Amino acid sequence: MEQSRIEEVALAAAEENGAFLVDLELKPNNVIVVYADADAGLSIDQIKMINRKIEAAFDRDVEDFNLTVSSPDLNKPLKIWRQYKKNVGRTLKVKYSDRQVEGDLIVCNEEHIVLSVPGAKKKDPAQEVEIAFADITEAKVAIKFK
Repeated sequence: MEQSRIEEVALAAAEENGAFLVDLELKPNNVIVVYADADAGLSIDQIKMINRKIEAAFDRDVEDFNLTVSSPDLNKPLKIWRQYKKNVGRTLKVKYSDRQVEGDLIVCNEEHIVLSVPGAKKKDPAQEVEIAFADITEAKVAIKFK
């Protein structure tokens, strides 16, 4: 199976169902894992419809495959701009330029993000840190328990 063809079909299937493609993995033995998301969160119905659309585009008699469609879990790094946009207001852990910072995502545009990072001491004011997407090596949503 060709990854480019699978990606093309998955992208169209996601868009037709109000979602966006985050990532696609083609593993040995034609195991396909599609990660999709939506600005308002991905529903089970959207996942089912994306799965059905992708399955319908390929002939199992020609090439057998195993397909999984899901939303990326919180342990997965953010991959695309729309994931950052969706998470404005949430706390992110960002690695960039040999640094790591944790703060609230307050601005996201197509070139950079801005985090509000708490001061070193409680009484210190928060600082705004601007990070270009090109400099980000990994960013994850921070899991916080209250």
